[in-house]
Amino acid sequence: MREVVFTIEYERGADSLMDAFIEYPDLYARSMQVQATSEAVWGVEKIVGTPSALGEYDKRLEPAARDSSLVGMCGAPVTEYRCQILSSNPESRKIYSLRREGDGPRSLPIAAANHLGEGVIMRSERHGDQFHWHLLVDGSLGALHDDIRANLRDGLSLTVERLGEPPCLLEDGRTQHDLTTAQKTALEAALTHGYYEEPREASVSEIAEEIGVPSSTLQYRLNRAEAWLAEQFAADSMTVDIDTSLDLGDVEFIE
Repeated sequence: MREVVFTIEYERGADSLMDAFIEYPDLYARSMQVQATSEAVWGVEKIVGTPSALGEYDKRLEPAARDSSLVGMCGAPVTEYRCQILSSNPESRKIYSLRREGDGPRSLPIAAANHLGEGVIMRSERHGDQFHWHLLVDGSLGALHDDIRANLRDGLSLTVERLGEPPCLLEDGRTQHDLTTAQKTALEAALTHGYYEEPREASVSEIAEEIGVPSSTLQYRLNRAEAWLAEQFAADSMTVDIDTSLDLGDVEFIE
């Protein structure tokens, strides 16, 4: 078995929901489950971000589900699009969606089911202008690759980032691989201003004002950075199994 990562890059204006990720760099999504057949794709996706970023995503989600002019990545008309928010808090959403497409070249997950069989294992990530699809496959990818590349609609482009031995899917899919630049900057600012000193030398709001970002944004970036650091600590500990049901993205940080 091999893992291949297809990355679809979106120009601004090509997709209203992807525009939210482009406009809010802190917004990040990963699939919790994805299933696809030759006609439809459905699953559950977890989206994390600042309250303002998630609020903007919420505003775009409902109109997208009602938009009869929607088309897939490769231009096939969307004949049905349903979504439901399964859980919500100020920093995350878990969303179920179902998408069916009509005649024409299909979006990547549906095309994968067509070319590779309906049992193909896949997962996804979204951030910035990129939508990553991770597929675990055994066989030739040439026809799928050519089909997707030849039929992408305007404003989208395709690259293949990796083809090789698959990593552990649980470990790889649980959280981000590294701190983002924004999270590193937030952590550095917090350290520089004595946020982690005892007693604390500056509050989140004071540091946010100093570096010119909203305090809710800084708090979110610090929470995500601390979650990443906690996972690294757990992964290095002999007494903690990082492949348990622990989901650090759901941990609430309390001052």
